[in-house]
Amino acid sequence: MRVSCIAFTERGYALAVRTAHALSDCAQTGEDDPGWDVSVSRGFGEGKADLRAWTALAWEASDALLFVGAAGIAVRAIAPHVASKANDPAVVAIDEAGRFAVPLLSGHLGGANELAQTVARAAGAIPVITTATDVRGVWAVDTWARCAGLAVSNPEAIKRVSARLLSGGRVALYSDMPISGQPPEGVDIASDRARADIVVSPFAGANAGASVRAAETTGEVVPAGETGKPAGVRAQAPAPEPLRLVVPCIVAGIGCRRGACAEAIEEAFLLACGQVGISPSAVREAATIDVKAHEEGLLAFCCARNIPLATYSAEELSQVEGSVSPSDFVRATVGVDNVCERAALAGGGKLIFPKLAHGGVTVAFSKVSIELSFKER
Repeated sequence: MRVSCIAFTERGYALAVRTAHALSDCAQTGEDDPGWDVSVSRGFGEGKADLRAWTALAWEASDALLFVGAAGIAVRAIAPHVASKANDPAVVAIDEAGRFAVPLLSGHLGGANELAQTVARAAGAIPVITTATDVRGVWAVDTWARCAGLAVSNPEAIKRVSARLLSGGRVALYSDMPISGQPPEGVDIASDRARADIVVSPFAGANAGASVRAAETTGEVVPAGETGKPAGVRAQAPAPEPLRLVVPCIVAGIGCRRGACAEAIEEAFLLACGQVGISPSAVREAATIDVKAHEEGLLAFCCARNIPLATYSAEELSQVEGSVSPSDFVRATVGVDNVCERAALAGGGKLIFPKLAHGGVTVAFSKVSIELSFKER
């Protein structure tokens, strides 16, 4: 976690430095989060950082902001930047005496509650947690989603799920992936996606991915389509949209002509996602042949999507097992009969969407197995 910290007094700065060192020690010993990256800035004295500029930069570059000083300073500084609970970074304030660590923003999805608790342990402070699910001991679906690495498609639905659990009600959860462990109190596992309050899936929409899931039982590769409503059926009031949690279990195999731009790759990618019904945020990585490893358009596409690019040699791709769409032209050009399908399969997944060719770009999707757990880390 990338944490940007700013302090406004000498005493606060000393506390910030001690806390940063403690978090770094956690990373070295494997405690809490192994990925702490903490920077500390002075908001006072000679050479002090301008608070407005510092906040704007930290907001874009960091996973969390830690203010060592009055909570009001933090609130005023971040106010112009607050936009969405799905994307805003975690914000925590700790007083300069190191007595209280208070999460101010993105307590669950951004991890501010967890950060406040970790900072409190490092500084010897008391974490002040105010979110209702935490103080009541009720399962927080957004915290679970973050810990499980699931993207939230419609964060506005979190409130409805949490409100029902807080009122003593129950929610139904459907998952395309196995989930180990005992379901939390108030959570029932549903076998019918259409009746679920929470849907855990790489597929978007009520019917998206239906033919893919059916094909997985037969071994066929069948692109998903949308199911229309039967004619003559009386319209009913739509059920509330379920909370959709996206599983990052899709590998996008991509081939492209030399010099293909990021926009062309993005267009083909989104077209393929739409045809199979995959949520774009379900794609965990892109894969291609090694001769495309330095294609600027492909690298820019991966950067914009924040996904890694895996590359394989022609020999490695030729050894991938599975039915693919061979091309003599591709074989003559790069030394293997197919790039996108073989690259998608190279990571060990199962091909669920065959080659789509569009604008000099080819895309195919495979699905890898991921086991989720109700046990939070």
